[in-house]
Amino acid sequence: MRHDRRVRQAVIRLTRAAQFTVTVRDQHLAELAEALREGDSLGVPCRHATYGDWLLGVHPHQWWVNPAAPRLPMELYLLLPEDQQAVVVFTADEVVELTETLEVEELCGAEQ
Repeated sequence: MRHDRRVRQAVIRLTRAAQFTVTVRDQHLAELAEALREGDSLGVPCRHATYGDWLLGVHPHQWWVNPAAPRLPMELYLLLPEDQQAVVVFTADEVVELTETLEVEELCGAEQ
């Protein structure tokens, strides 16, 4: 992931393949961070280089259940035409790190 402070956006690449790269802007970064932090499901508006306006999905990982865990693993996923898809699972610790990265002042909400 990389970000640009001038326009408050993050480029998120789920795999090494360029087609699984999207740009998330402005308030949608905060929405993504909140969904990750709260363990919510959400379609995050983003921009795809080929398909234009699109959605980046986020939700709790469905196949991992540990009732004693304080936080669930989370998935980011991108579903594209022709059954192309990428699903990335983040452990609870990785979710915390990703959320902190999304919430840094320069990335989410800095006054320009």
